[in-house]
Amino acid sequence: MNYKYNVRCNSLFIFAFVQKLSVHLITKEKDMFDDTIVIFISDNGGSLTAVNRTVVHPTGSSNYPLRGDKGTLWEAGSRVPAFISGRNVPKGKTIDAMVHITDIYPTLMNYLDLDTDYLSHDMDGSDQSKLLQMESEETAHEYFIYDIDPVYEQAAIRYGKWKLILGAPATNEVNGRYQPLKKDQTTYEDAGLPLGEYVKKAYGLIGSYKKSLQSAAMCQSVDCFYPEGTTGKVKLYDLSVDEYEFNDQATEHPDIVRQLLAILDEEMKEMIPPVNLLDQGVEAASPNHFNGTWMPWMADDSP
Repeated sequence: MNYKYNVRCNSLFIFAFVQKLSVHLITKEKDMFDDTIVIFISDNGGSLTAVNRTVVHPTGSSNYPLRGDKGTLWEAGSRVPAFISGRNVPKGKTIDAMVHITDIYPTLMNYLDLDTDYLSHDMDGSDQSKLLQMESEETAHEYFIYDIDPVYEQAAIRYGKWKLILGAPATNEVNGRYQPLKKDQTTYEDAGLPLGEYVKKAYGLIGSYKKSLQSAAMCQSVDCFYPEGTTGKVKLYDLSVDEYEFNDQATEHPDIVRQLLAILDEEMKEMIPPVNLLDQGVEAASPNHFNGTWMPWMADDSP
């Protein structure tokens, strides 16, 4: 099947599914709307490209004017729009506070007056029901972690208006701000993104990543990531005035840098080592063995 046609079919399928959901499942005629809360959210920013075998195609995604791409520590990698509708949810209101996808579970548990006594105090998500009920404009988060990656030695944290990035923000070197393709542009190379170098870098990273996913001691501190020091390895942005990440302020605010690195350091100490280690049989789970599908691959009685 033509790849561009396939992408379009997938998009139309999603649209048809959403339409069916909204028309047939939660309409007032079905008497389900008042007992239903609908949340639309993405797990990450849009990917500019997709690889079909060894050929790279534009997906039609654009995170403009945010910087970066899916899989990067730039805002385009994780900042997405979302909406919620349903039972007692105020209509026509906009929330601009810091909310994370892990907040959905504890927020709904509290919002629906369900028993929350058994919820773990160590869970990543926070109860944002006051935001949902418009009782507050402040997030329940003191800070949150974008990512801590012991393989690529990169991490990022948001604390209030400040965002700190440690290491390379984009291991695939997609660091720009990319507008949607115009009618006369068929690839992102036409729009200024050198896909040839992008693919070469991506496949090189896959190779190094596989080599790194062998059983070994895992770095669990900033000093272990960068024993020679973090000078030149840190970026700091004030997202309250610079959400498109133009102005690195790390040198102007060394106290903030030290504070956020200290938080990262504490979080890294609690990290659980990766379990997707290639020398522990994970290669057997590759979708290449199952017609391109992720699925269970171990026997039911496996430990």
